[in-house]
Amino acid sequence: MGKKNGFWRLSVAVAAALVWASVDVRAETTIYPAPQGEAVEGAYVVKVDGKPLDIYSAQDQEEGSGEYYFTSFDFDGKVKIEISAPFSLAAATVAPERFGVKVVEQTAETTILEADKPFQISFEPNKRIKPLLIFGNAPEIDAPKPGDANVVYFGPGVHRPGKIELTDGQTLYLAGGAVVQGAVLARGKNIVVRGRGILAGEESPRFNGPGRFMLDCVDCENLTVRDITFRNPWSWTFVLWNCDGATIDGVKICGSRMINDDALDLVNSSNIIVKNCFFRTQDDSIAVKGMIAGGPACENIAVEDCVFWTDRANIFRVGYECECEGMRAICAKNIDILYYSVNYRDPSEYWANALIWLQPNQKMTMEDCRFENFSVRADGGDIIALMAKPMSCSYGAFENPTPGRLTNCSFVNFNVWGEKGDFNGMIFVKGASETSDVDGLRFENIVYFGEKIGKDAACVRIEGFAENIEFAEKTE
Repeated sequence: MGKKNGFWRLSVAVAAALVWASVDVRAETTIYPAPQGEAVEGAYVVKVDGKPLDIYSAQDQEEGSGEYYFTSFDFDGKVKIEISAPFSLAAATVAPERFGVKVVEQTAETTILEADKPFQISFEPNKRIKPLLIFGNAPEIDAPKPGDANVVYFGPGVHRPGKIELTDGQTLYLAGGAVVQGAVLARGKNIVVRGRGILAGEESPRFNGPGRFMLDCVDCENLTVRDITFRNPWSWTFVLWNCDGATIDGVKICGSRMINDDALDLVNSSNIIVKNCFFRTQDDSIAVKGMIAGGPACENIAVEDCVFWTDRANIFRVGYECECEGMRAICAKNIDILYYSVNYRDPSEYWANALIWLQPNQKMTMEDCRFENFSVRADGGDIIALMAKPMSCSYGAFENPTPGRLTNCSFVNFNVWGEKGDFNGMIFVKGASETSDVDGLRFENIVYFGEKIGKDAACVRIEGFAENIEFAEKTE
């Protein structure tokens, strides 16, 4: 009996130790030292499980700011992140909440966070002013090696290759710790762009980089872009131009140094998946465009599980340039909006800003679009929540085109929270004519600061040539 009891006590002790280990086990972490001259000093000091992380800066034009910061690492398990700074962190916040990153200790000098799954967060001692973006990535799998066939490889260090051109079956790999000052032109099938490195543009003046855009993907099929970070673009950041089939996963964009730095432009492209991305720019986060005369439709586009931040434009801008057969089956779900434009403009203004702006142009039909599960953090400023407005949008050779038509779109589970202030969040619906109308919009579970928004709410404006606009009490 004694031996049995002793064995039982030993078993309990072992089991308890195993349970404790399973609860408190620390992650395997991988950090990537910055190249010489790239790490920022005198701002934030960050350690992950005791390992120091190098901090990079990105440029912005926010008053009182001029720059913000970002850092990244890989992990598997549970990590503790210690942040300190030469300014007070007593009121610092972490967003978005959905990643489950917990503040476990906070003083004026130090904040300690814990995370147990990949995340993309903004750590903010003073709202938009000099935040720290932290990207905790899952471990990298099957990374290419220098000299691998069909791989254009950039290892740690600063590189200035000018324009990098990719074609069928090639992989561009930016290793962790690589900063590549250049542009990429991808044209062909089965091209991959990946890695933990940075594609940077601050050495190029506005509209005058080594390529049209930082990553310019033209006539691509079965394209994959994942995990890389873009910094300080000189124009549109990442563009798909007449592409069919693309997966964009885990991409981070640290922009906002100038206007016209759209994060992702989808031009006459179809069968696109965008997921797990973090975009901060001054201009549009996602813009769907038709710019190729007689070009194919923009269709079957899914944007999922992403975090967006624009300083002066729109989160989603669908339309404006509409030189295509149609725009349809464009869906976005599980979207966190950290910040929206600081410039409120009335819906009557040509360059108004909105969270979602649907503006079919050039007699084009926009249809079957769905926007679902949006979390919008209000900062006290106002913004148009939705503009559903066929328009005559002039660009290029089109001086006075005929507006298009919008039909069969839905907006489901929108939650606005945070600082109410002047936030009104107008939902504006207006057709242009009997043939350029808005028909069949459904709104379900639209909630502003805990209050359901119905068709009779003060923030809802439905004007001419708009029919079958429905507000439902509950989601299906």
